[in-house]
Formats: sequence, C-alpha cells, structure tokens
Amino acid sequence: MSEPIRDQYIADWKIRVLDSKSPSFCGAKFYNASMWLNAGWTTSCFHNPVHQIDIEEIKKNPRALHNTAIKREERAMMIRGEKPTGCQFCWVMEDVDKDNISDRVWQSTQFSEEWLDAAYKQDPMNTDYALGYLEVGFDRTCQLACSYCNSSISSTWAKDIRKNGPYQDLISDGRNHYVGAVDDLQKWDYPAWNPYVEAFFKWWDEELHSTLDILRITGGEPMMSGYTWKLLDWLRNNPNKSKTRIEMTTNLAYDHETLMRFLDNVDKIDQDFWIFTSGECTGAKAEYVRDGHSWEQWQRNIDTVHASGLIGKVSIMATMSAPSTDGYLDFLNYMLEQKRSRGRDWMFMSVNPVRFPTFHSVAVLPMEMRLKYSRDILDFMARTDVQELFTPFEKEHINRFAVYLEKMDIPHAEYEYKMEDLPGDFKRFYTQYDQRRGKDFASTFPNLKEWYNSLNA
Repeated sequence: MSEPIRDQYIADWKIRVLDSKSPSFCGAKFYNASMWLNAGWTTSCFHNPVHQIDIEEIKKNPRALHNTAIKREERAMMIRGEKPTGCQFCWVMEDVDKDNISDRVWQSTQFSEEWLDAAYKQDPMNTDYALGYLEVGFDRTCQLACSYCNSSISSTWAKDIRKNGPYQDLISDGRNHYVGAVDDLQKWDYPAWNPYVEAFFKWWDEELHSTLDILRITGGEPMMSGYTWKLLDWLRNNPNKSKTRIEMTTNLAYDHETLMRFLDNVDKIDQDFWIFTSGECTGAKAEYVRDGHSWEQWQRNIDTVHASGLIGKVSIMATMSAPSTDGYLDFLNYMLEQKRSRGRDWMFMSVNPVRFPTFHSVAVLPMEMRLKYSRDILDFMARTDVQELFTPFEKEHINRFAVYLEKMDIPHAEYEYKMEDLPGDFKRFYTQYDQRRGKDFASTFPNLKEWYNSLNA
C-alpha cells in the first residue's frame, strides 16, 4: 500500500505556533465562528455542536453573537491544555494517526501569529474577541434534501418530515436528525423580523465589515435567501468600505438565471468572491446522495462560473458518508481533469467524513471494503501528476481520509451508541429514503449491493 505524502512545513508550524501554547490550542475558538441566525445558533467551526446564542445579550452587545459563555469556557480550557468535548472531530483525527494535521491546525493558519499570541495572552473569560472568519446562515431555505442533512438546515428535509412523518427505528441517531421538521426551532424565516439577523447587520455595519477577512454565507441555499441579496445590496451601495472576501457556500443546483443574477451582482462589487460547493461522487451516485441534485446542471454551472472570470476560486467540499465513499475515486479523477484544464489552484477540494448521524459514517462499512477504498485513494495520490496538480492542503485532507478509512474505530464519543447497531440503522434509513424519494440504493451502488442486501433491518 502507498503511504501518505505529507507536507512538512505545516507540521513544523503546528509545533512552533500551536504546541508552544498548549496541546489543544486552536485559533478558531477565538476568531472563527459559524452561525445559523434563523435558529439563533452558533459554534466555533462547522465540526462543533451548535449552542444557543443568548438573545438578551445580543440586544446589549451584538458581539455576543460570537462571544458566548460556552465559547469563553472552551477558550479557557484550550489555554490550559484541556480538550473541549465539542471539538472531538479534531481529537479523533489526531488520535487516528499522530502525524495527521487536524482541522484545528489548518483553521488556525488563517490567523496571523500576532493574533494567535494575543488570544493566548488575553483573559478568555472577559475578552470580546473580534472575528477574522465568519460563516453565517440566514435561513434554512434549500431546494435539496441530501441524505445526511436534516430539517434544521434544509426546508426541503422539513417538508419530507411533514409529509411522510419521522423516520422510524433509528437506534443510533442520538441527535434525532430525522424525527421532526423542527419548525418550533426555526422561528424566523425570511422575511419575518429576526433579532439575530438584526444584531448581525448592526455588527456588520459598525465593525464586522472592517475586521473580517472572510465572510462565508451558507444556508440552506444562500441564493434562495432574501438576506443574501440584502447583503449584496449593501456591498454594491458601499463601494470600497469593506475589504472582506465573500465566500458563497452554494449547492449550484439551480437554474442559469439565478446564477447569472448572482454573477451580475459580483461584477458590480469590487471585492474578492469565492464559491464553495459540494461534491464527492459523480453521476447517479451524486444525485442519490444529494437528493434534488443534477450532476449535469452542476457541471454546467461550474463551467459558467469559470467562464465569467469573476470568481477567484472554487472549493469543492467532499462530505464523505459510507455511500459516497464508493464513488470518491471517480470524483478524484474528475478533479484531476478539472485541474489539468483550469489550472492547479482555481478549483480545489477539502474532505470531511460524516460523523452524524453515526450510521452514515464509513464505520458502517466492512473493514475489507474500507481497506480497498483506502488503497485505491493512496494509489491515486502516489501518481506524479496528482502530486503536481493537487495542493498541500488537498493532499493532506485526502491522505488523512485514506488513513481514517484504514484506522478509525470510533467515529465520535459525543453520545452513547453501539457500533453493532449501525448496519441495521443504515439499512432502515436507506429503505425509507428510497421509498420517500423514489430511489434504489442497490442499483445505484452495485459495489455495495451484496453487502447492503445482507443487512438485517
């Protein structure tokens, strides 16, 4: 089997900048945030569990959207060298292989050493840290209902649950992804007045537009949110006021007219724009995993974005569930062809394994399958053209996923579950998913058919 080829610079940076502070220090806990303002949730990064923002605090101080009591305590823990439970994605990655560069390292690299030193030296319990990076979702409106998503961030998933009722008998789903439309938690969908969105725009107008290096707009699907277009209006009407790079997390699963409306706005705004979209398999497998997705339309939209010359980079986020892993090698070859034709750096990818719901994890697959997928990935990565055309960040992400396939025993330890329950839950979920969505798992994933049919539901 090929061995992962690692980037030494980032490993040395980790030792010098992060480990010199503490073995659990992460800059994202101080200067990075993800927020879902339709529910009033925040977290330090998309790997962490969300928690509620204090609605009374943001009335007095909009910076409380980010500087919550939970984050203050977790910052103090990291300074002491302790590991917050909510950051288990990185602890698992580091435990799987001591040489793995986890996302706490990659996310910390986006902040200057001066910022990281200041975070370590200040009082974490009483400091309102500025934001350098913010991912914000204004509402959950989305036209897709991806297999591992849920009602809290997809209005189409909520419609499924309202129409067909909860998914039944999923023993290991400790977060209860598929039991309700969670309409009671989604109190403020556009255009209803939303105190969290009001606090965001107040903070944006006062300070955020000048402190943020990156604002990443997510959803749901941000192109379907009126607040996205409100922010684009602000940027167009306030030229040269903000230097923040705008990143759009979009599924690119919509018509040409919507895409051109966005690109026309970008053309009138003198700021850098990047697009973050999703992909981890091709053709029918992509359309199965991401219900409502059209592989052909997605490719056409990628072509349109590239031809426009308006978007600095396109990042492909690979969300690796058990089924999508079966199509991942095909997607890697697709990415290789894109890099050959469009250049090494315009289109790049990240790789993140699904951990919740737990039965979607690659842990459900038989070990012989996991080892084969791992070998295939590492053999692909050993090719000379791949080494030349994939960036160090991409190579680290892809390599660590191959190692994860081979060595991971426990996907997470957030709540109790039994590994032996995962296969049955997997079969029960996809049986119901097929019935509701008019799909057929066994015919879409012929490599998994024999194993899938052997599972007891």
